[in-house]
Amino acid sequence: MKLNIAVCGKFHYHNYVRYVDQAGLLNRFYYSHSIRTSGRRLGIASGRAINCWPKEYLIRLHAQLTNGWLVPQLAPFYSQLWQIGVLQRWNSCGLLHVMLHGTAHRLIRRAKREGAVVIGEPVNRHPEDLYQLLCEESERWGMRRPTMHKTQQLQIAEAALADFLLTPSRMVRDSFVQHGFDPARTRVIPYGVDLSRFKPLSNGMGSGRPFRVICVAQLSLRKGHLYLLEAWKKLRLRNAELLFIGAVSYEMSSILRRYAGMFRHIPFVPNHELPKEYARSSVFVLPSIEDGFGYVIGEALACALPVITTVNAGGGEIISHQRDGFLVPIRCPEAIAERLEFLYRNEEARKEMACAAVDKARSELSWEIYFQRLRRLYSSLLHHGERMPSRKGGMSEPREADSANYS
Repeated sequence: MKLNIAVCGKFHYHNYVRYVDQAGLLNRFYYSHSIRTSGRRLGIASGRAINCWPKEYLIRLHAQLTNGWLVPQLAPFYSQLWQIGVLQRWNSCGLLHVMLHGTAHRLIRRAKREGAVVIGEPVNRHPEDLYQLLCEESERWGMRRPTMHKTQQLQIAEAALADFLLTPSRMVRDSFVQHGFDPARTRVIPYGVDLSRFKPLSNGMGSGRPFRVICVAQLSLRKGHLYLLEAWKKLRLRNAELLFIGAVSYEMSSILRRYAGMFRHIPFVPNHELPKEYARSSVFVLPSIEDGFGYVIGEALACALPVITTVNAGGGEIISHQRDGFLVPIRCPEAIAERLEFLYRNEEARKEMACAAVDKARSELSWEIYFQRLRRLYSSLLHHGERMPSRKGGMSEPREADSANYS
């Protein structure tokens, strides 16, 4: 039996799909990206890479013409176009691995009718939990409550259809379990890092360089930037800089004016240029209220940066507290400030944590290691699908309820 991978985009799959192909497991990789992103560019045979690209161009054109107006509401329509394209070029499989973004319910139903086992991969908490967190955050900052769109409702339906859940963190896994998903049908595997791109570089700035704190993420309520800004305001450090890299979400534009002059902002840096920005920095901070797994955490570690982050950013999966970084509670500028001040005043500790960060990335976080962990899951489901735990619980293989032992 062979494997189909389907994602309405490209996301992290392009980092390891070549390993799946080299292992002889890949049947088809269905995705959506620019026309130029062919199978050859992904490192797989062109006949196994199916790029249903029209959705990408239509949604971008819509966003440009309307400045983003109604994009979330119409996203399900664009996703339907992608699913139709995939179904027109569908090739049966024994195992379907699909991103749960509210974009693949028809593919899941098709695969299950043909007898395939379906791995669903949510990248965030259960939509109802995520929605509740965002509502709480909006109320804390005096902003209008968000709306739960049809896409989130479709994600819930997709999770209910899936035979197995693959999550990047225990936080995501536990959220779905609390909503009734059988923990015996889950596996946690944290995402990897492209170690050929993300590695320590010489910063060329000398020992007298400023203490520079960097955060790479869209500036939004969900990513927790406001708590980092509150911490920074408390510290008032000399010869120090706070840098944000990422686009500003609509709801953040007005509230960021309160912090004018406190930070430097770069709206966009190409991924291949990010290592240079990390090399010029001292500490990486990702104070997310919710991030299924902030893959930038691994990138920062690989570039020799101590990391301050939250369990809600998936940091608990790869950060060894006080060794290569610090885990802090969400919505706690005091904890962020305490850890930043420690690193600011203790250069030797910062250097030791930087070395530990690189060791962690090299020994545990490559995409090849990620694939080897994933391969064990694929193999158990492909060859022992008939022994899947039932939806009512019971049965064992492939059981890994204590999924902290993901390796």
